[in-house]
Amino acid sequence: MGIGRWIAGKYGTRRGLAFTVLSQISYKLGRYNDYRQVDWSSVERVVFICTGNICRSAFAEAIARSRGIDAVSCGIDTILDAPANADAICSAERHNVNLYDHKTKPFMYLVFKKTDLLVAMEPWQVRYLSDQLTREYQYTLLGMWSDPILPYIQDPYGSGDAYFDKCFGYIKDSVDGLAQRIKAAA
Repeated sequence: MGIGRWIAGKYGTRRGLAFTVLSQISYKLGRYNDYRQVDWSSVERVVFICTGNICRSAFAEAIARSRGIDAVSCGIDTILDAPANADAICSAERHNVNLYDHKTKPFMYLVFKKTDLLVAMEPWQVRYLSDQLTREYQYTLLGMWSDPILPYIQDPYGSGDAYFDKCFGYIKDSVDGLAQRIKAAA
């Protein structure tokens, strides 16, 4: 296997590899410690956020709901009511998850509650939302709740099946980590 195929299967793209390495360094330096400080007892709903709301956050929402967690998803840069990405639908099926009925929602169309936990896939998404939203919310990165910790979850959009499956497997494990903490605090 060549290096290009290895990167594509493990990180999606070279950019994904670079951002993964940079986020791991930032994590080791303690820059994401605040994202582990969640008051689980106050969480009533989980809001999963990514860029387009057609892959990662849609899948995370479906997993969370299947675990009995009140969850919604939205995107920072998306249109209203678009379907999930076709490759995401196929990968989700391989994980026994149905995304056929998913419809995108821009974050500005969502009514946020003070008891929401906003869960992003990438550090820049947390910074963007905290700048845009006027109320204080709890924020975290989804990848902070699995083993290994992966603060940056590369967007699988445009990647092959191998990375979609790896990404969705990691999202599933991370959502399970969140669900355990929410249920333990209830």
